[in-house]
Order: sequence, then structure tokens, then C-alpha cells
Amino acid sequence: MGEPAPPAPRRDGDLAPATGDASWDDIRIFNAIAVSGAMALAAARLGLSEATVARRLKALERDLGVQLFMREANRLVPTAVGVELAAEARELDAAARRFAVRAQAARTHAHAPVRVTATTSISLFLTMHATALSAASGGVEINIISTRNRLDLARGEADIALRMTKVPEEPGHYAQRVGRLMQALYVRRDVDPETAPIISVNRETSSRIDDYIMSYAAGRPIAARVGDSAARYESIRSAGALSMAPCFMGDADPSLRRLHPPPEQTGDNIYLVSHEVSRGRAGVAAVLGALRKLFREHQSRLMGLAAGAGQKP
Repeated sequence: MGEPAPPAPRRDGDLAPATGDASWDDIRIFNAIAVSGAMALAAARLGLSEATVARRLKALERDLGVQLFMREANRLVPTAVGVELAAEARELDAAARRFAVRAQAARTHAHAPVRVTATTSISLFLTMHATALSAASGGVEINIISTRNRLDLARGEADIALRMTKVPEEPGHYAQRVGRLMQALYVRRDVDPETAPIISVNRETSSRIDDYIMSYAAGRPIAARVGDSAARYESIRSAGALSMAPCFMGDADPSLRRLHPPPEQTGDNIYLVSHEVSRGRAGVAAVLGALRKLFREHQSRLMGLAAGAGQKP
């Protein structure tokens, strides 16, 4: 059998030929005519010739098997079925416009901000160094998304992720350990740790931290459970509570005292994660490099190893 004949060439400005069904091109032309009431106005709106619009309308009516307009002097008047279908066409046109707007908003531009997602504690660390990060990235705008939810890099929900556990193994992901986040018990210097109210964490947040605090409490009551590490830090600083906070926060606060070295079992590795969907962008590559440098320079603070940190009586 021979090869099928190639389709006839399309004329300049022409739309796809009718196939027996109402394509979006057909509906788009029908909607333009219904809105404007005239072939010439519809053609101008669509950027087509009036002859093309007339031919495509005739083909649509033939394919549907219904008459959509009554031809009157200088205008087209929708038939009863034309009025009904015009309402449907308006909805489709509005949906198509929303589609285009959302696609435009989601499009990644060369100078688009780089979105970095991280947990609250790491987001706070990034915020403390946001201007330096941007400068080290060549002035790239950085959007920090603080959430415990795992945004999907493959679907473009974020460009870079800083994660503590469950590094993606799916193809296209790139992960590198860039540091370790340690936490320790802190209390305000003017508060007696023997009588300070104790705040632990929800076990769903970290059973390891809860186990350590419960062991330290040795039967003392727990005043509250707070999952967010930044909120626990605030409870120590403002409410005079005793709890665990990230060392980079507690050690930098002269009003706080660290009670013990950070326990290894409550530490978390920090992974820098990206995906091939966005890592090829110059801005994303620049921020990745700046993040590696930032964590390398501050690894001692993150691990609670800064000289004399939190150890003053």
C-alpha cells in the first residue's frame, strides 16, 4: 500500500481544516462572530481575513449539522441553537484566557526569583543571611518558602530545597549534604533551670527531641509542646522556659545559656536538593553555589561548635 497523501498546504493566516468535530479554532471563530455580530469585526479581532472567517463558519455549521446564524443585512443574528452554543463558547473562551494567564504566570523567566523551600529553622538561618546570599548570587532575588511540606521540585513548586530527611531518589534530582543542624537545651540566664517550665515538642515533629527532653525532665511536668523550633526559641527568650533550640540561634543570643553540649542523637543532616527542571537556569545555579558557600562558612555555628558558644556561666 502506498503512503497516505500529504495534507494540502495551508494558506497564510488560515486555521486548521475542519475534521468533523468542533475544534477550539472553530469555536474561537464562532465566539468572535457571536460577540461582534459581523464577519468583518470577528476577522479583525482574530487577525484573519474575512474570507477565512466565512469559510470556517460554513465548515463548522456543516460539521455540526446545524445553522448557527441567520444572515441579515450587515449583520449575523444567532439562531436559537446558536444562542445556546454561544453561551458555551463564551465559557470556553474565558477558560482559555485563564489558562493563558496562569501559564504566563508559571513561566520561568531568565530573571525570575529563585524559590528556596526549607523548614522554619533553616528558613530563619537563610533569612539572617538573605542579603549576603543575594549578593553572592550576583544580585538574584531569592524567595524563601518556609514550610514543612515537601514541595515538588520536579513540578516546579520550588527551585531549590533544603531538607533534613528523605532525600529524593527519583531521576532528575541532585542532592548534596551541606551541613548538620544541632540543637541543645537553653534557658535564660536570669532563670533557674531547676524551676523553669519545660517545653517539649510534638512527637510527630521529632520523637528524638521529645525523648531527650523527657529524659532531662526526669518526671518534671511538661508545660507545653511546640513543634516549631523558632517558636521554642522565643518561648525560652521571652517566657523564661527551658527547651531545645537550634544552636545557631541559642548560641548567638547573649541572654541565653546552653545547659549541655548538643546531643548527637537530636541532630539533623542538611541536604541541598535541586532538580534538572530548574538547575540549568543561571540564577538557580548561582544560588546553589552561594548556598554551598554559606553552609560551609557557618558549619561551626550550625553544629554548636563556635568557640565558647553558650558556655558562659
